[in-house]
Amino acid sequence: MPISSKDTPPPNENIASKQTYPEDQIHSSLTANHYLSADIYQKELARIWRRHWIYVGRADELKSPGDFKVLRIAEREILLVLDRSHKIGAFYNACSHRGSVLCEAESGQLKSGRIICPYHQWSYGLTGELLSTPRIELGSQATSLGLDRVLLTEWAGNLYLNLDQTSDLTISDAMIPGPTTLNNWPLSTLKVRHRMQFDIRCNWKIFWENYLECYHCPGIHPELCRIVPLYQAGLATDHLKSGFKGEDRVASGVESWTETGRAIAPTLEGLSKAEVKAGHTFLEIYPNQYIVAHPDYVRQVSILPSAPGVTRVTAEWLFAPDVLENPSFDPAPAIEFCERLLHQDARVSELNQRGLAAKPHHQGVLIDLESDVWDFHEYYRTWMKDTDAD
Repeated sequence: MPISSKDTPPPNENIASKQTYPEDQIHSSLTANHYLSADIYQKELARIWRRHWIYVGRADELKSPGDFKVLRIAEREILLVLDRSHKIGAFYNACSHRGSVLCEAESGQLKSGRIICPYHQWSYGLTGELLSTPRIELGSQATSLGLDRVLLTEWAGNLYLNLDQTSDLTISDAMIPGPTTLNNWPLSTLKVRHRMQFDIRCNWKIFWENYLECYHCPGIHPELCRIVPLYQAGLATDHLKSGFKGEDRVASGVESWTETGRAIAPTLEGLSKAEVKAGHTFLEIYPNQYIVAHPDYVRQVSILPSAPGVTRVTAEWLFAPDVLENPSFDPAPAIEFCERLLHQDARVSELNQRGLAAKPHHQGVLIDLESDVWDFHEYYRTWMKDTDAD
């Protein structure tokens, strides 16, 4: 039977007793200006979004040599290309001649086996080297006029870009709680069955703040609270507080995050009994991705800011290939359940942004139940200390 909001107790203190926090346990949040200012936004692009690993899609999206994909990250345009050795390269989508865009479409196939500038027809190999310059001969200079590369790495079938060529940060360094968290999930072999993308009218930090606390969950996510008692208590997963009686992550009989609480596919190979029982395991890769791994599927959500008050959200649902080959397989119970959660979060995130704009001199407060938000702000303050960013 599908889980519905009427089955969930209304927000109250039936699980966690109300607490009174002394002044030293209430902390100031970021100021409203951090979510509204165009100047701060530009500094964030330079100091965060052009300096960290950013998830840009699954490696198997590019299947044949010459397949390409164009991305926009932190006001930069990047070209991904699969070469003849089936390796993916990342380059700025700009000709070395006078900077024209190379690939105009969002994706496609380079049928000539070359990247050809539409302006003056300079051409490049699929690995970025300059091949020809019509009507002129550059001689030895040609070797220095290949396309500008962008750092690219692959982890678990995911592709990540870093616009900082001098970065010594690895993708593993960016993983919270750590790079071994999802080791038992066969992520590299899973396939995307469903992808959704939409814009939220809020600052990218508001999206993260909402994700990182469950103080809002009893009033906003009644269906989720039904299957995760921690959330009905306003507590975040993996942050069990003293005074909470149950230590199981999910309610009795719950197997996964679906409309019914039941798994919709066989348990993925390699998982431990504890991981199956937990029902969900989280991994964050700041600043743009989190992954929720369930026993039967994996969902990953990524964000990209496009303005101080606009964030593009992409969510993907991944399943085992043999499950997807079954014509009777129906992923709807997992997709519809999690889409609802995302839309619920989008609504309150937009309300948060709207309120900050209404009171631009506001500075909020964080309570103990929002300790993960405080931790995120500490990361943010560290990232923004770099005064040498361009």
